[in-house]
Amino acid sequence: MTLSGLTKSLQARTVALAAAAAVLLFPVSRLEFFQSLENRTLDMRFRAQPTPADPRIVIVAVDGGSLERLPWLSWPWPRQLYGDCVGLLDRWGAKVIAFDVVWDLPSLYGAADDSILGASAAASGSTVFALTLLDREGLEIPPAAVIPVSGDVSGLDSAWSCSPPFETILQGAAGLGNVSIPPDADGTYRRVPLFTSTPAGAVPSLAVAAAWLYDGKPGISLDPGSLHFGDRRLPLDGESGMWLRFRGPARSYTYVPIADLLESLQNMAAGGPAVVDSSIFRDAIVFVGYTASGLYDLKPTPYSAVYPGVEIHATTVDNLLSGTAISRPRDGVVFVIAVALALLCCAALLAIKPVMLKAVLGLAILAAYVWTCFAVFESNVWLEMLYPSSSGLAAILGGTVLSYGNANRQRKQIRTAFSQYLSPAVVEQLSKHPEQLRLGGEQRTMTAHFSDLEGFTSFSEKLTPSDLVHLLNRYLTITTDTILENAGTLDKYIGDAIVAFWNAPLPCEDHARRACEAVLEMRTSIAGLNGELEKEGLPKLKPRTGLNTGLMTVGNMGSSRRFDYTMMGSAVNLASRLEGVNKAYGTYIMVSGATRDAAGPGFAFRELDTIRVVGQRTPVIIFELLGRDGEVQDEMAARVEAYGKALALYRSGRFAEAASAFGAIADDPPSRSMAARCLVLEKNLAADKWDGVFDMTSK
Repeated sequence: MTLSGLTKSLQARTVALAAAAAVLLFPVSRLEFFQSLENRTLDMRFRAQPTPADPRIVIVAVDGGSLERLPWLSWPWPRQLYGDCVGLLDRWGAKVIAFDVVWDLPSLYGAADDSILGASAAASGSTVFALTLLDREGLEIPPAAVIPVSGDVSGLDSAWSCSPPFETILQGAAGLGNVSIPPDADGTYRRVPLFTSTPAGAVPSLAVAAAWLYDGKPGISLDPGSLHFGDRRLPLDGESGMWLRFRGPARSYTYVPIADLLESLQNMAAGGPAVVDSSIFRDAIVFVGYTASGLYDLKPTPYSAVYPGVEIHATTVDNLLSGTAISRPRDGVVFVIAVALALLCCAALLAIKPVMLKAVLGLAILAAYVWTCFAVFESNVWLEMLYPSSSGLAAILGGTVLSYGNANRQRKQIRTAFSQYLSPAVVEQLSKHPEQLRLGGEQRTMTAHFSDLEGFTSFSEKLTPSDLVHLLNRYLTITTDTILENAGTLDKYIGDAIVAFWNAPLPCEDHARRACEAVLEMRTSIAGLNGELEKEGLPKLKPRTGLNTGLMTVGNMGSSRRFDYTMMGSAVNLASRLEGVNKAYGTYIMVSGATRDAAGPGFAFRELDTIRVVGQRTPVIIFELLGRDGEVQDEMAARVEAYGKALALYRSGRFAEAASAFGAIADDPPSRSMAARCLVLEKNLAADKWDGVFDMTSK
């Protein structure tokens, strides 16, 4: 598989993994233990984002302090005391009084005690008492316990009977409400059932009954997933229960110890002032309930393991009157979110190259999602946190493992693919940074190298095949090692020909200089090899080289099954032509003007001519690479100077003079070639047709 194939395979596998993580975790996330963990994340959101409580709700607490202040009263207290409190609250303007106390048995203090409480409740006309619904044999449901509810009531819990308040208390009730509230599976109270279906009709919870009376008995209807309470719509869960929007920790509402009410009654009877600010009760809903630890009405909630049960009812009323309750998206929506989050994490893994940064970006996305869960909770939306985050985390972990394995396979494939034509150091760097290898073809400025052995065909006929192969291996080893040591890339061998290039696949800023250095080093190494060959009675090797620098296309060329990392373009063709042009001038290292300019200082060049090579119409100035600065002998320097003067005559069209000038340069193959050409041009070319550019007729 190609590197691009590995990348596409990684992308496909990562996406599949992300989707599979969301799908496989969905049924797990619906299990009880998983939901309990999710509920804990809800508790964290409650504690992080408390909201103001409704000041219209007041709790009269039968607390530990009140029990200590009234030690002369034996427990249970006479119900007459509660009746006196009802009368006082009524005088102070309380709109609804709700007792979170079940008085289903007669008073220990006699029938009169119950009658006084019932009479006080009847006088107020707005007192709600608690009852307990039963799914077994019990008393019939009183008419006062039923309120009209329209819509879909099929999802309600059901009960068959109840334990109502004692008869004489019941007679004074303006309403009744169920106080049987089951906790969540982990024992914490977060949601309340609002209604229960009974043979007599829908029985509300204590809080619903109190809110209904307070709000003037508005119309109530149930739709799948919502409650219409007057003009307010509140979200419900799938079992017609309401997830409470707790306002804060215990005592978020106004609390008044019941002992303060009793003391106020006593003071007022003696003509003194009340010890309570009566204005807090005007138009209020007053809940009376137990908060003393010994009275066993403390329940665990998101804020505390010890939370007054009466405050749960107060919170329910608060939600009903404000129209705010916790909305939880349905399972289908949560599933889509989980898939989307997993795919987003997957996209992060595919967008970043370094494996560790992939994980960091993925975790940052999960952190952003967690922040979003907290942010939307301000709007009372419980966006499920654990299941989508688990899906995203699974995608990150799995994707990181896949990326790591893919990176290893990619490094191995790079080593396999490039070890034949790159130096080990370059291969190692590529394997560590495969992103520097852009496969499939890209354009960049490079220096191309073409070389071929002079007279190879003739002397190969004089050698046996085994001797020829041995000789070529010695030659190719020297030249290839030199190319690789100078940061070049071996493209291919074509018999005795060598094709190479610089500045790909890894960047090489001084590619033209390195190419020139490599060719000069090869010349020195081959001179040493020729000394050995001469001793062995073998012919000398004379490689001709062409170098050109320009814009080329480089990359994997071929099919998906077989390809070469190679170069293409007119600049590549020019380098190949320059290798062949050496024959016309009797030179062995020819470079273009672009290579000479890019190589920079440090080299000695001779300008040879301006030509058009076969297949190209753009003229190119050609140079012979003589060596490094300081290495050119004086005799050669004199030839170069003389050649330059002759070349000026040649370009001006003064061919006879140029031929004489070239001919005067002794022992110089390029001068001999140019002198012969000048004589031909003198005879066959009119001066007005000459543009100073010679068209090559062969490769």
